[in-house]
Amino acid sequence: MRTLAAGLLFLGVAALASGCGQTGLAKGGDISQGKQLFIKNCGSCHRLADAGTPGTIGPDLDGAFYGARAQKFKLSTIRQVVYDQIYHAAAPMPRELVTGADASSVAAYVASVAGTGSAAEGAPPTVTATTAGGGGGGGGGAVATGAQLFQSLGCSGCHTLTGAKGTGPTFKGLFGSKVQLTSGQTVTADDAYLLESILDPDKQIVKGYPKGIMSATIPPGSVSAAKAKALIAFIKSKK
Repeated sequence: MRTLAAGLLFLGVAALASGCGQTGLAKGGDISQGKQLFIKNCGSCHRLADAGTPGTIGPDLDGAFYGARAQKFKLSTIRQVVYDQIYHAAAPMPRELVTGADASSVAAYVASVAGTGSAAEGAPPTVTATTAGGGGGGGGGAVATGAQLFQSLGCSGCHTLTGAKGTGPTFKGLFGSKVQLTSGQTVTADDAYLLESILDPDKQIVKGYPKGIMSATIPPGSVSAAKAKALIAFIKSKK
């Protein structure tokens, strides 16, 4: 598990851009042209209400950026995240579907509307049959708290609940699975691993994912152990 937060703060964007040394900063962009380019190049995989695209292969962009909208992130920050993802996409999404001014236009368009439509994925999780203060040890209360944190911390921007790959690994089926790290080591995503990944996100990077996004936006130790354990309870529930 990498990038538990959405990676939408400027520090995180700067870390990704400078670390890759290729993308640079998203500047300008024609929103109208960006919409047409998005429909043509991205709509078959991504759902976005404003564009009228029904794609289900990639993340629902209204859901992915719901948390960023709710937390009132700057449009320029969201635009940069989209721009970086165009250049540094993870499979099955091909990199650089559009480049240069076209990439800026797509990023500007997505930033202007993503998170404003109804979100099929990444919207605030619906948790049922949970009780407040359920005897002090019940998992239901922890799962409900974790679900709220999943949204409020922006996790839905990078981690899907459906099995689809995003900026970070999906949470579906993550707990108990085997995870290969960039070091070549394979570990089990158990309680200890997940806790460490939340508290110190750059310590063990999953192969195929960039380093430094979460740690730049949420420094190590900024999520309390109690909140981290609630997030783990939520992750465990996504089988």
